[in-house]
Amino acid sequence: MLLVENILDQNAQLKVRLSEKEKQLLDRETRIAELEAQIAWLRRQMFAGGKSEKFDPAQLELLLKGLKEQQADLAEEKEKISYQRNKPSKRRSREECYENLPILEEKVIEPEEVLANPEAYERIGQEETFEIKVDPPKCYRCKIIRPRYRKIDDKTLPPILAPAPLRIVEGLASSQLLAYIAISKYLDHLPLYRQCAIFKRHGFNVARPNLVRWVERIAEWLKPIYNHIGKELLASNYIQADETPIRYCDPDYGEKKTRQGYLCGYSRPGDNVYYRWSLSRSHKSVTAFLETFEGILQSDAYAAYLEFEKSHEEVELAVCWAHARRKFRDALQRHPRECGLVLKLIARLYKVETEIRENELSPAATLAFRQRNATNTHARIKRVLMILRHRSLPKSELGKACNYSLNNWSYLTTYLNHGHIAIDNNAMENAIRPTAIGRKNWLFIGHPKAGDRSAILYSILISCQRLEINPYDYLCDVLTKDTQNLSDEELAVLTPANWKKARESEG
Repeated sequence: MLLVENILDQNAQLKVRLSEKEKQLLDRETRIAELEAQIAWLRRQMFAGGKSEKFDPAQLELLLKGLKEQQADLAEEKEKISYQRNKPSKRRSREECYENLPILEEKVIEPEEVLANPEAYERIGQEETFEIKVDPPKCYRCKIIRPRYRKIDDKTLPPILAPAPLRIVEGLASSQLLAYIAISKYLDHLPLYRQCAIFKRHGFNVARPNLVRWVERIAEWLKPIYNHIGKELLASNYIQADETPIRYCDPDYGEKKTRQGYLCGYSRPGDNVYYRWSLSRSHKSVTAFLETFEGILQSDAYAAYLEFEKSHEEVELAVCWAHARRKFRDALQRHPRECGLVLKLIARLYKVETEIRENELSPAATLAFRQRNATNTHARIKRVLMILRHRSLPKSELGKACNYSLNNWSYLTTYLNHGHIAIDNNAMENAIRPTAIGRKNWLFIGHPKAGDRSAILYSILISCQRLEINPYDYLCDVLTKDTQNLSDEELAVLTPANWKKARESEG
């Protein structure tokens, strides 16, 4: 009897040890899969490619059981995801592409035979072409003369003199020069020290501290317009949000290294863009601007926005479909068939959005069209993701992609219930991209306070860029207005969107 008990006890111990080993093995397999995914991602980043994992067709059949009919339907369709407007079908000629450039010079080239004996030839036609020429920037002085007068019949009165033109800086910088400097730095990504070298090459020697002081003054002058853009945005019922990291120096802190701050961007498609500077990406910093907002907030699934939506009943969150799609695109090399199926289904959603744009549907018609054409696709995507999540490792690229979408599914379907919002946050991402390009040139912001200056100038200039306004014309006009003493109604006219509408109505 004792022998039997010992055997049973040993068997129980062996089962426990076997269970522990199996758990350890599963943990190791999960960890290996996670590391392999990270290595594959690093290879793609470094070499734009790499070896991907081969998937067992038998396992795929088991994974996609019940979806063969959907997969066959999708295989017959050749769909293409489009985030931008389709290009015109007819290709424009060179003349049409550059008809906006004036002809300032005309050159006639006569054949040498005609020049040698012009009486022997008669002109029967001509061939025309053109080339683009450019004049480098020219620095010149504009002399301002204000005649002084006195009254002839009463010379006891003081002389009269026309008031000096409004200038935002003392010294020699005109509004045109200031506009050129701001655009060169914040849209053309030229650091101020490079601009000094360029100006010197054209005969204008200027010290960099002067340029820094001028840029600071430009930001102060534009700040009332910037603040009004923020007010208009908060008064709307739809905001897109995103943020991008930017390094900054803090000389007052005493460290000889940069820290990381953030430009938080907010906008609506086709409207002005508004940036706020933040020293961190804390939840409170990212959402501080939105405290009084009521409406639909569209963003990625960053926890700050999720918590903000839960604590503000008047806010409804819509998560960007482009972010969800991107995760399956990143996992495509390791899981080509599963991710390919999901991407094709997501392509159907974007096909619906393309038709909406092409037909220029109203918000009400957009809502009805989405409900009619996108609802079933959403249901299919969810069923596929649930199956894929069940069959994949949680820490694998595919598992993470499925978890991201399913955990935020209610937010991914928000856009189906509203006709005036977009399917994704790409408009805001496109607006924030110039800041990422710029920091590759100027590397970091020199002081924490300078971040607010950058936020103001980026807000104004990227709004102009988005609305297809010539930023030079806009700044040259606005920098001659006394923005510090204007009413809200007068400032509203000077925001890039309203400035453009005023110019179009005048034209």
